[in-house]
Amino acid sequence: MSRRHSLRVELAAALALVLMMAVVSLALAGEWLARRRHEANEDQRLRDHTRGLALLLAPRVAGGTPAAAERAEVEQALRPSIGSLGIVAIELHRIADAGSQQVLSLGLAPDGLPAVAVGDTVEDALAAVGEWSVVDRPLRSFGARAPQSKLVLRVVGRRAPWTTSANWGEIAVLALGVGVISFVLGVGLLELQVLRPLAQLQRGVRAVAGGDLDVRVATDGPAELRDFAAALDDMTARLAARQRELAEQRDRLVRAEQLASIGRIAAGTAHEVGNPLATILGYVELLLDPRQQPPLDDEARSMLERVREQLLRIRNLVAQLLDYSRATRVDAGAVPLRPLCERLVALLQHDPRCAGVTLAVAGQASACALADASKLEQVLVNLVVNGARAAREAAPQGRVELRVAAAERDVTIEVQDTGRGIAPQIRERLFEPFVTTAKAGEGTGLGLATSAGLIEAMEGSLVCLEAGARPPLREGDSPGAVFRVTLRAAEPASNPDGGAAVQATHSAPPGP
Repeated sequence: MSRRHSLRVELAAALALVLMMAVVSLALAGEWLARRRHEANEDQRLRDHTRGLALLLAPRVAGGTPAAAERAEVEQALRPSIGSLGIVAIELHRIADAGSQQVLSLGLAPDGLPAVAVGDTVEDALAAVGEWSVVDRPLRSFGARAPQSKLVLRVVGRRAPWTTSANWGEIAVLALGVGVISFVLGVGLLELQVLRPLAQLQRGVRAVAGGDLDVRVATDGPAELRDFAAALDDMTARLAARQRELAEQRDRLVRAEQLASIGRIAAGTAHEVGNPLATILGYVELLLDPRQQPPLDDEARSMLERVREQLLRIRNLVAQLLDYSRATRVDAGAVPLRPLCERLVALLQHDPRCAGVTLAVAGQASACALADASKLEQVLVNLVVNGARAAREAAPQGRVELRVAAAERDVTIEVQDTGRGIAPQIRERLFEPFVTTAKAGEGTGLGLATSAGLIEAMEGSLVCLEAGARPPLREGDSPGAVFRVTLRAAEPASNPDGGAAVQATHSAPPGP
């Protein structure tokens, strides 16, 4: 198994190596260039000094080679230059056809110098031999011997050293300081621009691996890392959407299995219970017939009426089981919601199940949904009756309100009551069969499950909002429960007479 290394350590080591090589290379290159400039400056100063000496000697050697009387004067003029600017020797040569002859020499010239060089011009000839610089400067001569010979002034100088061991120590310290500062700045830049964004990406990947698909990675690093974070966020969003889709499919499969199971139970119940139940109910009705002889006393009649009531409840339960198990068929069309809700409220105002509860409708009048009007009315009746029962249990003067709202693609109907709301332990199972908050004998627990199935068949959704999602209908009342029906928006269809087509029927509402 290979040993794991920290990216921070590897990047720091690589940065240190690169910076060391860069600093050393720059230091050596700088020193080399500075030395070249120094040597060029030294040579130029020597050439300038040689030109000055040539101007000084020109009048004294105008007639050619100086005579013995003039030699002392020439040496006296040249001697002060020995030792200045590193000059160690000054020579005067006469160039003739026979060759070169040294006429005058001051100082001690080193061995191995090149021969005197002179051309047809009066330009200087510069030669470099190791640490020595040699400048040959032709002198103008006049007189009878001028055509046969030329005089050349040679100056030999030692270049001043550019650096010493102490200088190299200072350079090393300076280079080390620059390298350390650059290393610290580089490590800080790596930490801010690379390592911290990578750590954020690592935390995001770990969160996704742990199952948190809602995590979002925010990084302020380079564009490449931001693009990587955006790709990771897009991937997690797609995974979350896929997970929700799979959850919805699982719920639909579970619901389909429940429907199939209840269908099998309902079919058997209808056969095994329905027929005997009809027979028993028929005998009870026969006994309650006022023409029955001998007539029943009041106590016996009261008992038979209670028996008939319970038998009717059983028959109603069997009918609801059959309705819940049957496949829902919808006839979708454009349904104006506000008129539908207003007719529904007018119908239920006189229903005993809504006695003592105020029913109201609010919201947009133009909202239109793609739905089956009769099925939607069945759902709303169930929600309003449930809300009325909850509001009546919470306060003597309860209230239930239907609110219609329209968005770009969807329309919603919210049914809110002033009851005590839905208990948290029941909220998650609220739309499962046989789950009810009603008292024993007041509900079967199939109303919301059936309503959810009807809305799903219309490609909509039925949900119960979280507690406190809406303010109370009246000041001082409980926020109650809020059920939201969401359907696809539709354009209202027009009748030939110009009115909006309303597909609504007043079917008998099921029990809550």
